[in-house]
Amino acid sequence: MIAPTDSALLLSTSLDGNFQAGNVNLTQINTTLVLGKRVNRHMVRFSGGYRYLSQNERVISSDIISQFRYNYALDQHSVYGFTQTQKVKSLKMNYRFLLGGGYRHNFYRKDKDYFDISTGLFYEKELYLRDSPNVVNVQNLRLSNSAFIRYTIAPKTYINTSVYYQLNLTNLKDLRFYFEPRLYHDFSKVSTYLTGQLRYHSTPYVDVKPADLILLIGFQFNL
Repeated sequence: MIAPTDSALLLSTSLDGNFQAGNVNLTQINTTLVLGKRVNRHMVRFSGGYRYLSQNERVISSDIISQFRYNYALDQHSVYGFTQTQKVKSLKMNYRFLLGGGYRHNFYRKDKDYFDISTGLFYEKELYLRDSPNVVNVQNLRLSNSAFIRYTIAPKTYINTSVYYQLNLTNLKDLRFYFEPRLYHDFSKVSTYLTGQLRYHSTPYVDVKPADLILLIGFQFNL
C-alpha cells in the first residue's frame, strides 16, 4: 500500500469483503487507508486498516491497526521511525503498542521495480484477555528485519511482496514472521488485487494457534 511514493502527496484506499445469507450468515469487510506527504528528503505517512468478520451473528474478528511513520531519504536509502497501535480480537489481543526505528537499504531499483531490506529495533507492549483472571501483560524489545520487493510482470500487472522477521532480544525462541505477496492489475485510478497473508508467532502468549493464513481479493483506489 505504501509503495507509490514518487508523488509529493499520496492518498490510497482499498476495500474487499464477502457476504453470505441463508444456511450460513457471514459478513467480512477489510479496508485500508494510506495518507502520505513528501517534502524534499522527508516523507511522513499515516496508514490504517480494519478487518471485520462475523458468522451466524458471532463476531470472530474486529481488528484495527494504525501506524505513523517518518522516513528521511539518503539517496536511494533511508532511515525511519514509527509508532503503531493495534487490536486483534482473533488473537485475543486487546492492545498492542510499538515504538521504533531503523535503516532501509535499496539493493535494486529500475523504473518502479525495487528490492529493499531494512533492519531496526522496536519496543513492544501488549495486553491480552483484559478483564479476565488470565490477563497477560507483555513488554519486549525486538529486532526487526524486513524485505520489500516490487516486480513488474506486464505493463499494468505487478507484484508487491513484504516479509517481516521479528526476534525477541530477551527470549530468542520468541519470534514472529509475516509474509504478504500481493498481485496487482491497474485500471486507471483503480487497481484490483489478489493477496495472501501468512502470520506466524512461535510462542503465542495465550491459547491461540501459532499461524494464520488469509487469502483476499479486493480493490485499491489511488486518488
